[in-house]
Amino acid sequence: MAVLACCLWWFLFGLLLGWLGNWLLQRHVRRTSAPVPPAVAAPLPEPTPSPAPPPPIDEPPASHAPVSHARLIDVGAARAAGFNLRHADDLTIIEGIGPKLDELLRSHGVNGFAALAALDPERMNAILEQGGPYFRFANPSTWARQAALAADNRWSELKALQEELIGGIDPEVGP
Repeated sequence: MAVLACCLWWFLFGLLLGWLGNWLLQRHVRRTSAPVPPAVAAPLPEPTPSPAPPPPIDEPPASHAPVSHARLIDVGAARAAGFNLRHADDLTIIEGIGPKLDELLRSHGVNGFAALAALDPERMNAILEQGGPYFRFANPSTWARQAALAADNRWSELKALQEELIGGIDPEVGP
């Protein structure tokens, strides 16, 4: 027991000595350190001009495509079917279309489900090619069919179709 008590005193002495050394060192550093001068703002770099927009395609944008009648999207029914629409024509609910593809399609005049359903595959591929290499793996083979179901408010059928698709591609047809 005496050996343990002896070790305990040496341990406490070491802690006290360590604390005292730390306190003295911090005090010395605070006295000898020079005040830090205020930071000077660096000049801002010159803005670079944005790249030129891609050349237009010969075909008119999809927003000019004739639509038989205006369709209203039932957002409540879509949410009941399990879709989380941010707005009435949220193209990101189409399997295979994410936020960047949605932005690309809208920049080419595809502003809703009806416009996407009216696009032919060649026009979709031309838009994807203009988007650059980021979009080269996108497969628009089922987008028009999915968009037509969404435009007609056939949400349960769209959900069933999307459960069959693998990454937006019909497994029976293939890439």
